[in-house]
Amino acid sequence: MSYFFNKRRSSGIFVPSGNGFVEYTGDVGTGSIISLNNIFGYNDDQLYSIFASENKSKIWAIEIEVFTRNIAFIMVDTKVTHLTQKDVNKYLRGFSVSKEFNALKVHDILSTAVENESFSNEFLSKVLSLNNISRNGMFYSEKIKTYLYFTNGILTNFQVDDGLMPYSRHLQEVNKTVFTWISELAYKYWPNDDFKAKREINIQCEAWSRIPNTFGNQFINLHRTENGGANLHMLLVCHYGYRINFTQFHEINHNRFTIEKDDPDLNIMVIKLGNFRYYFEKETENLLYFDQLI
Repeated sequence: MSYFFNKRRSSGIFVPSGNGFVEYTGDVGTGSIISLNNIFGYNDDQLYSIFASENKSKIWAIEIEVFTRNIAFIMVDTKVTHLTQKDVNKYLRGFSVSKEFNALKVHDILSTAVENESFSNEFLSKVLSLNNISRNGMFYSEKIKTYLYFTNGILTNFQVDDGLMPYSRHLQEVNKTVFTWISELAYKYWPNDDFKAKREINIQCEAWSRIPNTFGNQFINLHRTENGGANLHMLLVCHYGYRINFTQFHEINHNRFTIEKDDPDLNIMVIKLGNFRYYFEKETENLLYFDQLI
């Protein structure tokens, strides 16, 4: 590449200008990303780093505004004295705002921003294309499907509008088949209670994120459900030591189990679900032990 033979050194920083990019020749502080964020007027939480996927790239990192493709600045090898839009497009090949800023990432970014009080109403108006946001009140972002709450111009809280937790929204994005298996059963057995159906979905989706090798897991076939999916939370209980009480058990297995023994003179309730029999202590509701039936 020709830039290796150019003896002049650049600052290593380029910024957008018109339809291209120009070298930044001002103060670079320590030269770190954090230092440059502050120099360019950003809080650290407001920018997102896209690092080089290969060592030979002349671009080291591109800093973009969160939830967007808006470039704040670009860090390059100091041997680079000229940077084109073609160079940047090549570097960003395969980058997708919707894939990069998925449900889990959006939740993490907003949670950190609330904790650090780092997102102003002006900044979010810009990156989320929101109109007429005042310094106080609740506003909805269609782009990230989230209600945003501001106090004195600062984001202080947020709430996703679909009732799903981040793990559920993430699974819905990356594996719609598994999400459909989970949601179908939840609504089949909670047909008139959207809140409890969503709660079951959230519990099972979080379990999906915690199971090693998920649907290649060695225990998965022991917990198959009627629609071809699997009872992921009970897999965690039976094989990975997750605790559960009867109330929790009932929430995610509503109308899918049989009470085999509930003698009023005994302190144990025996329940059969699929390939397992569970023994709950009545007084504490805790699961004491279980038997595998096959």
